[in-house]
Amino acid sequence: MKRILDQLARSGLLYDDDMTASIFAGKVPPMEELVLPLTCIDAEITVRNDPTSTWNHRRIARQGLALAFLAAIACTKEQETNL
Repeated sequence: MKRILDQLARSGLLYDDDMTASIFAGKVPPMEELVLPLTCIDAEITVRNDPTSTWNHRRIARQGLALAFLAAIACTKEQETNL
């Protein structure tokens, strides 16, 4: 898990410097704090506004967006059941 978090922090997907710094310091933030920034990445909108994108690009981006939201829901529900 530490390796995955390290790669996530280096990827630039979190866009939160404080969260990235805490991951590099070895402190694991709560799951909902990790999932929410990732679900805010809206690749579908980016691809939709690109006139050179194909229908396959748009479909893949929309599937990725849906998967991110479903993952966020699953992580939140899992954490609620562990309380």
